Amino acid sequence: MDYLKASWKKDKKELVISKEVLDKMGARGSFVTVKSDRIFKDLNDKSESKDYSKSGLSIAEQINQKTGEIYFKMWMDNLAMNISNLKKFNCISKLPKATKKAAIVVGAGPSFTNKNHIKLLKKVKNISIFTTDLMLIPLLKAGITPDYVVSIDGLKKVADLYKDPLVNKKISTKAIFAVTVAPEVPSVFPGDIYFYTPMVDDINQSISATNAISYLSETSVIESGGNVGISCINIAYYLGYKNIICVGLDLGYSTKKDVEESSHYIDIKEEDSSMNIEKYMDLFVIEGYNTGFKVKYYTDLAWKPQIDNVLERAKKMFKEGVNIINATEGGALHGEGITYIKLDEAIKKYE
Repeated sequence: MDYLKASWKKDKKELVISKEVLDKMGARGSFVTVKSDRIFKDLNDKSESKDYSKSGLSIAEQINQKTGEIYFKMWMDNLAMNISNLKKFNCISKLPKATKKAAIVVGAGPSFTNKNHIKLLKKVKNISIFTTDLMLIPLLKAGITPDYVVSIDGLKKVADLYKDPLVNKKISTKAIFAVTVAPEVPSVFPGDIYFYTPMVDDINQSISATNAISYLSETSVIESGGNVGISCINIAYYLGYKNIICVGLDLGYSTKKDVEESSHYIDIKEEDSSMNIEKYMDLFVIEGYNTGFKVKYYTDLAWKPQIDNVLERAKKMFKEGVNIINATEGGALHGEGITYIKLDEAIKKYE
């Protein structure tokens, strides 16, 4: 085996091989080697849930990792059921690029109701409206027909958000769905549907699950950002809008709202009877100050990866001449790359 020892000398990182030669050598292989502590996993292998406590990740990052772990199989099951029907619909790349000067993203955060933003949206004529699925029917009932509605959640219950007489074959709203949504969702929406691949890992890797899904579904890739509101921002950016106005995208709560009423506290209290407000505040709550609107707010560790992500993306977009505009009059969406304008002023400026 002496020849093996000698051969390692040629495996030097500083050795330069032309792209053409590397492509040719790579094409000679049959598959790839993978670094793993396991050689196989049987289809019915019910491995225990991973313990991220010793991973070195922050609690917020652990929550984000756990979300992927919990839902990945469901996403793939949904994809498997959707795949045969996807060709009946369109890829998001078929949508026209930004047809108007600005877009408004409508989230379901409490500020949307508190600030009566639905009344202001009735005045909008020349701004494209992207709504989260939860807000579609409330908008339609108010006489507002959004240009686009977006769904990314893989749960079957999302289909219920489209079950209303107002969501009928006459609807002009176009639906934009992740290919991993439950098949019940596209089956119940009567209008035009466009699909995209949600980013589940780094697409710059030579082999990635996201790229595999994109190849299978023949759809373009867009990062979802962790929730449907941020997905709307990223989709508007993908479509070329230069001014993206956000309402109802609080990613947190006003300090006027009791922590006991926050959704995450209620969920955790159900699982941990020992949880009380003091413990929850200490472990999970982040208090902040929105520098743009000069108001205090609080948010939750579960939202932190999403907030960090959208703020990092906003800086990149700003350098490209894209403005992310917080019109919620508060919330956790603040920092470099974010503009702050009240909704009535934003409508006047961008109509």
